[in-house]
Amino acid sequence: MSARYGALATPAHPLRLINRTAWLVALLALAACGGGGGSGGGSDNGGTGTTPPPPPANEAPQASFTISSTTGTAPHTVSVNASDSTDPDGEIAAYDWDFGGTSGIGVTAQHTFDDAGDFVVTLTVTDDEGETASTSRTVTVSAPSGTVTLSGTVSVLNSSAVDADVNDRLTTTQDNNSFANAQPVLTPATLGGFSNVANQGESTGNLFSSGDPGDFYRVSLLGNELILLDIAEASADLDLRLWDSGQNLVDSSLGVTNTETIEVSAAGDYFIEVFPFSGASNYVLSVGQRSTTTSLIEREPVRLSDPAIPGELIVKHKPNTTALSRVQAKQSELRLKPSARNSRTANQAVGISASRPTLYQVDNMYERSSFPAGAKVSQPLLARWNTLMAIKALKQNSAIDYVEPNLLRQAHATPNDEFYPSQWHYPAIQLPSAWDTTTGSPNVIVAVVDTGVLVNHPDLRDKLVPGFDFISDASRAGDGDGLDDNPNDNGDRDLGGSSSFHGTHVAGTVGAESNNNIGVAGVAWQTSIMPLRALGQGGGSTFDIVQSVLFAAGLSNNSGTVPTQRADVINLSLGGTFSSQSEQNAYLEARNAGVILIASAGNESTDLPSYPAAYDGVVSVSATTISNDLAGYSNFGSTIDVAAPGGSTVTDRNGDGIGDGVISTMGDDSSAPVEFGYAVLNGTSMSAPHVAGVVALMKAVHPGLTPAEFDNALIAGDLTDDLGAPGRDNSFGHGLINAQKAVATAQLLANGQGSTPGPILAASGTVLNFGGFLESLDVTLQNIGGGTLTVNSVTADQPWVTITGPGGNGLGEYTLAVNRSGLADGAYQATVTVDSDANDLSISLLMQVSSLNQTADVGLQYIILVDENGDTVLPAVLVNATDGAYPFTINDVPAGRYRVIAGSDYDDDSFLCDAGEACGAYPSIDSPEFIAVSTDDNTLDFESGFRINLNPNALQSNGEQTQGYAINKATTEEANQ
Repeated sequence: MSARYGALATPAHPLRLINRTAWLVALLALAACGGGGGSGGGSDNGGTGTTPPPPPANEAPQASFTISSTTGTAPHTVSVNASDSTDPDGEIAAYDWDFGGTSGIGVTAQHTFDDAGDFVVTLTVTDDEGETASTSRTVTVSAPSGTVTLSGTVSVLNSSAVDADVNDRLTTTQDNNSFANAQPVLTPATLGGFSNVANQGESTGNLFSSGDPGDFYRVSLLGNELILLDIAEASADLDLRLWDSGQNLVDSSLGVTNTETIEVSAAGDYFIEVFPFSGASNYVLSVGQRSTTTSLIEREPVRLSDPAIPGELIVKHKPNTTALSRVQAKQSELRLKPSARNSRTANQAVGISASRPTLYQVDNMYERSSFPAGAKVSQPLLARWNTLMAIKALKQNSAIDYVEPNLLRQAHATPNDEFYPSQWHYPAIQLPSAWDTTTGSPNVIVAVVDTGVLVNHPDLRDKLVPGFDFISDASRAGDGDGLDDNPNDNGDRDLGGSSSFHGTHVAGTVGAESNNNIGVAGVAWQTSIMPLRALGQGGGSTFDIVQSVLFAAGLSNNSGTVPTQRADVINLSLGGTFSSQSEQNAYLEARNAGVILIASAGNESTDLPSYPAAYDGVVSVSATTISNDLAGYSNFGSTIDVAAPGGSTVTDRNGDGIGDGVISTMGDDSSAPVEFGYAVLNGTSMSAPHVAGVVALMKAVHPGLTPAEFDNALIAGDLTDDLGAPGRDNSFGHGLINAQKAVATAQLLANGQGSTPGPILAASGTVLNFGGFLESLDVTLQNIGGGTLTVNSVTADQPWVTITGPGGNGLGEYTLAVNRSGLADGAYQATVTVDSDANDLSISLLMQVSSLNQTADVGLQYIILVDENGDTVLPAVLVNATDGAYPFTINDVPAGRYRVIAGSDYDDDSFLCDAGEACGAYPSIDSPEFIAVSTDDNTLDFESGFRINLNPNALQSNGEQTQGYAINKATTEEANQ
C-alpha cells in the first residue's frame, strides 16, 4: 500500500483493543491441559494389557469463499465472502485476503482492480489451533474501450477576485491602470493578478509590450485592515501604494521581499495600487481585518509610515577598494552625501568608512519614480518616499553589504506571533484558556510521521529532537540515498510548481515556537517534535511508515537505532484505503508501550474506513470548519473518535481576506533556495495535529497519562464539546476537542490535582464578516467551564442586525442576519453583546453594502487531466466563472488513470499552478489523487484557490522557477472554439 498524506482512515477505534494472539495462546493452553485413557485387547500368548489410544489428529480448516464476479472491465470491483469456510474441530480465528499484492482482513472484503490483467485472489484462514488453509480464484479484468465524459464543478472562495488585466493571452483585458479606471473590489478580498515592466515577462502575453504600470483597486474599509501583497516571481519587485478617495498618498510599502503590507487604521474609501519596480510577476492581494489577520512585524522597515527619520539612511559597503569606488559612484547618482553626524564633531572630516556603517543624507528633491496622473503627495511623504527608493536602488548594488533607514525606536511590550490572530482554529478549541494553565513541556515529545520537516525553519528549528529518514526507496526519497538520520524534507513537487512540505505544516500546528515575534503559534508551545520522514515523492510505503512508528515508540526497527527518549504521542496525517496486518500490529505495539496515536480520518467525504485512523488503538480525527460544521471533504462513519479544526479555504467567515483554512509553517521551493514562510491549508491532515498537540498539553500536567486513560476520558465526554447528535455520532465522534477541558481533566487524573473551573461563557467566533455577499452567519455560545450558566440576553446595537437563537438557558447556536435594504453603499460595523450570569462578551459584525453585482471569480480556469507520467492529456477545457463557480465538462476522455487539475495562467507561461495563480485538484489540493476512468463520471467536484506563502522576509532572488502543469495553449484555444 502506498500511503498519501492528508486523508485516510478505516474501521476500528482506539477504543477497541483485540489481542488475538493472547486469545489463541489461552485456547492452546486449555487444549494442552486435557487427557484421557482406556483399555485394550490382549496378546496372542493370552496376556492382557492396556494401550493408550493415539491423540486425535488436529483437523485442518477448510477455506472457501464466494466472489461477486470473476470477470469485468477496469476499474472492476469485487466483493468476497468467506463465511462458507469451516473448521471441523473448532472455529476459524482469522481471515486474511491477498488481492495480488494488496491485503485485507475479515470475513468479507472488497477490492477494486484499476488495471487490466489476470489477478489471483487468495483466502487464507487460521483456526483456533493455529492450523491454516488457503484457496484461490482468478479474476480477469479487461481494459475499457471507447471514451467517456467527465464533469463536475470547481468551487472558489466567495471573496475571490481577479485583476482585470492579466498577461494570459486567452483573456480580454480591461484597463485598471488609473484612478479613473480603478477596479471596484468588495472586502474581505483575496485577489489574483499580474503586473510587469514593459518588455518583461512572457513575450506572448497581453501586457508584454505595453507593461502594466499599476493595477488600481477601489475599496471601502472600516479601519483596522491589513493589505497584504504576496509576490510570486523571485526575480520581480512589485510594490504597494495606498491612496485616499481624494487621491492623496496615504502609505506605501517599498520592500524587496516577496511580501508587501500596509495597515489601514481609519475607515473610508481608498485606492490600492500594485505597481512594478522591476520584472514581471503574478501576485495575490489580500484585504481583510487586522483583528483576525494582524499586523506583520517587518524585519526591514519599508513603509512610508514606519518610524524612520526622513532623508537619512545607513549604508555598510563590502570592505575592498573596488566596492568602495562602486559605492561612491552610486552615491553620486542618487545624490547622497555622508552626514556630519558620522563624526564626533560636526567640523571633522567625514566620508565613507571601510570598516563601519555610514550615515547618509538623501536629497529630498530627488524623485526616484513618477506617480500616477492626479496623484497628490505631501512633502513629508515625498521625503520618506525618496529615502526608501534610494534604499531600494542601493540594495541592487552588489558592493553593498546592507542598507537601511535610520529608525526611531520606542519602548514597547513584546508582541505576539505575527499570524496568531489568523489562527481562528485555536480559540475554536478553547486553547487560550488552556494556555493559562500550561503551554506544554519540552520533556513531552510528539513524533510527526510525514514528509519530514524543514529542519531550519525559524519556527521549528529549536523545537526538534533527533528524528530519522525511513524512506527506504532512494528514488522516492529524493535525497540520493535510502535510510539516514536526516529527516529534512527535500520536497516532493506534489503541487506541480512547488512542494507540499506537508510535514512542516503539520509540525507547526503541533508545536511551532510561540510568542517569539514571528510566524505562528503552535498548540503546545513548549513541546518537542520528533520529525520522522516516511512520505516522499508519490507518497510512502506501509513498511517505511511502520518502521517510523516503531522507532518513535522506542521499539526495534530497521534503522538499528532507537531514540534516547521515545515519543509520547505519534501524529499520522496520512493514510490509504486498505488495511495491513503489519501496520495494525505496529500500532498496537506502540500503544502497549504507552504511546498515544492520532491519525487523520481522510478527505474522501465517505463513511468507508481509512487506515491507519481506523485501526484498533488509533484515535481517528474528522475535520470541522470555522462554523463548527463537518468539513465537506472530511470522512465520517463509525470509526470517527473526535473532531478538530481542518478548515475550508473556500469560505472567509472571519473576513481577514484569507480562506478559513489552517495556517501553519510552510516552505516554498518554486525557486531556489527554499524560502521559509507560512501558508493556509485545509484537510483532516490539519485536524489531527490539533488533537496531538492537545494530548501533549495533557501530558505536560499529567506525565503518566496512558492511552487507556485518554480513551476513557474521551468516551466520558471530558475532553470535548458535543457537536451533532447528542452523544457520540458518526460525524464528530465524541465531539470537538476542547483544550481547556482536556487540560483540566488531565490535572484531575494526576492524583486529583486541580479543580473544575467555574462557568465560563465563550463564543465560537468574536468577529463575523459578512463582506458584500453573505446574509447570515452562525455563532455558538457555550459554557467551557464547569457548573451551570445562563445567557440573559443577546442584543445588537444596529437595527440592520437580526438575531435568532435557542431558548432555555440561552446556550447553543445563534443565527445573525443582516439586512442591507435602504443602506447606502459603504462599510458598516455592529456589536452584538452577550450578557450572562457568569461573564459577558462582545461579537463584532462587519458588513459591506455595494450596488455592484460581484460574484466570486479567480479568472479564466484551465481544466486538465494529468496521467501517471505527469503528462497533460487532451487540450485543456476553458471555463469562466458562473455564479461564483466553474462547472466543467471534459469529453472524449480515453480510459486510464488521471489527476484532475484546475488552474489559471495569469503570466501566460503555459503552465498551471505556478505561485500566485489559482490552483485546485480533485479531491483536494491537500491530497490530489489519481482516478481510474472507464465510465462517465459527473461527481468530480473540488475546490480551487490561491496558495499564499506568508513570508515577509524572504529576499527576492534570481533562482530558477520550477513550473507546474503544462498546457498547449494553441491546441487548447482551437479545441475550445
